[in-house]
Amino acid sequence: MSEAKAEDRARVTTLLIEPVRLAGVRRARGHSVADHDAAMTRLSDRLAYMTEDNLQTLAEVLIDNAPGGMWPGEQVVMGFAHSLQAAAPSESRIIGSWLASVEGPQAEAGGYLVELYRFLRRGGRPPLAMDVRQIKADAASNARRVELTRDRIAREVASAEDREWLQGYLADQQAARAIVEQGARKRADKEGQAA
Repeated sequence: MSEAKAEDRARVTTLLIEPVRLAGVRRARGHSVADHDAAMTRLSDRLAYMTEDNLQTLAEVLIDNAPGGMWPGEQVVMGFAHSLQAAAPSESRIIGSWLASVEGPQAEAGGYLVELYRFLRRGGRPPLAMDVRQIKADAASNARRVELTRDRIAREVASAEDREWLQGYLADQQAARAIVEQGARKRADKEGQAA
């Protein structure tokens, strides 16, 4: 584990887990000490992206909403956390693993990388066959819109909405490509080590 990651986990423990514990919130009934400790470790990993202010706010929310003075389930905690501060797409395990796998380069070659990235960001699950059909249809529509918008910009008739849409699309494209490239580097490193 990197030093920065260890510091982020420690920050979650200091600003969230310990204050909630000190406020008298106990482990949930039916959970062993080991289960509870494992859940706290998972939360410290999953919430390491949050700012100090939001971790402190989340601690207050959990203290105020502890059912029967016990820790709520992990999904409840994550729901509160995401309502305060959503994780950056690069922090999402599904986005990172899916796009960094061979699926990312295939999507890029097929022209639907941005749409796949947006689907994963929105849905938080791998796409099913019917989802892929819709993703590809959206990609074809967006490719036409990119071309039209660039043409409007070149002719100096693009609206502010056109420019904003294209800027958002290109930002998502850049973010998705960075994840794909990171995955390609990791695969190349593994192949190099295996040789």
